[in-house]
Amino acid sequence: MKKTLVAIAALSAVSAFAQVTIDGYMDRGYLALSSSDATKNLRSIGSNSGTTTLGVKYYEDLGGGLNIGGQFNTDWATAAGGSQSSQYAGASVSGFANSQSFLKLESASMGALRLGMPNNFTLTNATAIASPEFSTGVGSTYSTEFSIANGLGTATTGAANAVSAQAAITAAANAGARAIRFNNTYQYTSPSINGFTFGYATAFQNNNITTSTGPGNTVGVTEYMLRYTNGPIDAAYTSIKYDVGSNGVTQARFVTTTGTPVAGTTGITTQDNTQSLLGVKYTVMPGLNLNLGLGTFASSTNTYKGSSRTLGGTYTKGAFDFLLVTAKVDDTSTTDTDRKMTGMGVNYNLSKTSKVYYRYDTVDYGTNVAALVGSTQKRTAIGLSNLNND
Repeated sequence: MKKTLVAIAALSAVSAFAQVTIDGYMDRGYLALSSSDATKNLRSIGSNSGTTTLGVKYYEDLGGGLNIGGQFNTDWATAAGGSQSSQYAGASVSGFANSQSFLKLESASMGALRLGMPNNFTLTNATAIASPEFSTGVGSTYSTEFSIANGLGTATTGAANAVSAQAAITAAANAGARAIRFNNTYQYTSPSINGFTFGYATAFQNNNITTSTGPGNTVGVTEYMLRYTNGPIDAAYTSIKYDVGSNGVTQARFVTTTGTPVAGTTGITTQDNTQSLLGVKYTVMPGLNLNLGLGTFASSTNTYKGSSRTLGGTYTKGAFDFLLVTAKVDDTSTTDTDRKMTGMGVNYNLSKTSKVYYRYDTVDYGTNVAALVGSTQKRTAIGLSNLNND
């Protein structure tokens, strides 16, 4: 899947060599979902241990430790299976380069600057430090089925990479929100100094349009990251803040009406929403990693308020990886609807890049309220994946 090409680029009438790399991740497996809402039980083929993606990277060495270039990815996780009523709406906005897409200027001594739509620091913290590496698939604490935060976020079906507010919280609709990536972002990552790395990112807020009849304004986003990696410890603190202006935001998106996806809009009213996460991964001994995640979330209107806790670990024995995680979200808003999940997985590594996997998770969306239709869910998946990445 991976090919390395050498292309000649003409810059200021001077010929230079730019290296282009094609890489990606392919994941396909069987998924069975059972829910206390019997109408939601389904079987499908799709990406269950990660997001299927194809990427292109192109960089030029300018000398003196400085390089320039960029990358873009196209994700196909939702286009391979599932029901047309839900999956087609997501796939219809998942066009070419729908995932990460940015230009990067990097210096060995000054750090890296990304302009465009890079993945968030919070995504890395939530899926690789605060919990075992379930990515965003089955068993993940940061998936479309369960997230450790409430409030605003991206990766909402039909809304591409625009910020949206999660649906009203009930025991049947309580998955939470995630920060994946944002349009209009500039992101800076410092070089490592004695194990410490600092990151800052922001996406522009637009608040000039006073009418809510159509899209126009955008949500402002600011994110910070402090990471320490040294010896057996990999720890990160990330904090992301969403700022909706006084005129509110109306986002264009695809919505599903009577089984057919149609163009529509969704509004976000004036509010701030902050989501913070402390993640720690500790290598107890070769082959055994333990994970801890402590999160908080709050909004200026108190619509979203609460905390989360994640505990997990990965044990490697020969060609096998065993993953286990448990997470709980304590909602302290007036809605007061908690949720919890348990995820487990097994990888049989065929090589350094290919594996056979098993995944299982169970989610309770309303532990402190009377059981509602759809309040519990279980997923079981088995499949194959292959990673080719620089």
